[in-house]
Amino acid sequence: MKKLSLVYKQPFMKVLREIHGIEQKYIETQYYLYLYETKIVTPVKTFQLKDVLDVSYLHSQNKYSTLYLHTNQGVFAYYVSSHPEEFIRLLKSFQS
Repeated sequence: MKKLSLVYKQPFMKVLREIHGIEQKYIETQYYLYLYETKIVTPVKTFQLKDVLDVSYLHSQNKYSTLYLHTNQGVFAYYVSSHPEEFIRLLKSFQS
């Protein structure tokens, strides 16, 4: 069986809000979307590229913008700190 090579890794952030008494703090953790020729692997889910219907990006003036993976299982949002143009370009090149 041929081992798949990693094509690109797209960083994204997960932000958790914790409240302790009257103190509120945000914990940011960086993860990656790993793009291979036939799939995208996240820390909790793997998407076959044939199941990814579209990918879109919504720029925000806030700290993070949003990358959306539109799949046959629903839409999944990932918070990114920079434009994911290379990830989107490569993903679409494997889908065509």
